[in-house]
Amino acid sequence: MLNHLRVLDLTDQRGVLAGQMLADLGADVIQVEPPAGSRGRRVAPFFGGDAPETERSIFWTAYTRNKRGITCDIEHSDGRTLLRRLLDSADILLESADPGAMAALGLGYQQLKDDFPQLIYTSITAFGQTGPKARYQATDLVIWAAGTPLLMSGDDDRPPVRISVPQSWSHAAGDAAGGAMLALHARRATGRGQHVDISAQVSAAQATLGQVLAHSLGAVEPERYAGGVKARGVGFRGTREVEDGWIVLALAPGPAVGHFVNHAVRWLIDEGVLEAELAEENFVTYPDRLAAGAADPDLLPRIQEVMQAHVRGKTKREMLDVSIAYDLLLVPVLNIADLAESRQLDARGFWREFTLDDGRSLRLPAAPLQIRIDGAPQRWDDRPPPRLGQHNDEVWGELGLSADELTALRERGII
Repeated sequence: MLNHLRVLDLTDQRGVLAGQMLADLGADVIQVEPPAGSRGRRVAPFFGGDAPETERSIFWTAYTRNKRGITCDIEHSDGRTLLRRLLDSADILLESADPGAMAALGLGYQQLKDDFPQLIYTSITAFGQTGPKARYQATDLVIWAAGTPLLMSGDDDRPPVRISVPQSWSHAAGDAAGGAMLALHARRATGRGQHVDISAQVSAAQATLGQVLAHSLGAVEPERYAGGVKARGVGFRGTREVEDGWIVLALAPGPAVGHFVNHAVRWLIDEGVLEAELAEENFVTYPDRLAAGAADPDLLPRIQEVMQAHVRGKTKREMLDVSIAYDLLLVPVLNIADLAESRQLDARGFWREFTLDDGRSLRLPAAPLQIRIDGAPQRWDDRPPPRLGQHNDEVWGELGLSADELTALRERGII
């Protein structure tokens, strides 16, 4: 889809996923790093073995597939001159520097827009380019707190807990890729690029928009996402422990979902842990009968306790089969090992085996967007993550630089 586009990706760990998403759509994405390597190459976790230090970050490896990689010292005037030469052929520039940092180098949007009117300049920062918090520093934890999702994480009767895997910048990167695509669409009408200004705080808020809007729709307090089974009135929904992990299960009465409780009761009867006469109980009408004093208020809590005790001896796979067979509101909580062994992902061609030139073998997701358009040419290079500066000769050579000129630039530390 984007085979005709070139993207210069100057992001570090705060936006590197955006370029990979565009690369997966066919764009020629060039990851531009300082000669010593991006800060993202020092983000844990790391591969073991004898790999060079700059090639050991599992994080960086995961988010640079399908890109070409070059080095350029944009702190040096000659490096900035080289980058501007690349901008002549670029459609999108991605950057995640602190607000004002690129402008201080003469590479801000306002300084480039007249010379490169076609350029879509996409910035990813914690709080955006403007406003009283624009220059605040922010970790993943700060962004989650500032964007409100942290409020929904943890048990209801305790303070919020940190969201375990850092991911706020990934939400911002996804919005950056989407924003760049919208700007591309606008460029078709106007002929001009524009500045896409991404705030990770806003991206975090949008990632949980349903909860952010809950208060304005009448909710007294948003419900927490984590923390095990949560009893609320006569129903509950939440995570439950099984033999090899966790499942998410909803058992709530009423006209919308009460029939799922009926199905769960039928399974528990078939399992021999509930009495057969409960098959006559109808949990679709249970709340109304309970309000009228015509139903046992202890019945559903007892069924919940029986369910909780019984599923502890089951595996996630077994409970998924039960969910399908009995039509329950139930799904396993997958871990990374489960994903790696997923038959669904295998059938979808989600995984690719990459062999690096140092002999290491990597199994990574490839083109996970899975977009196919009938009649449109597709280009899935499945390019392995680039080593630091791997494509310097190739990319800089496309500008007409000779081998001697490249050698001189290396010796001066420009590339």
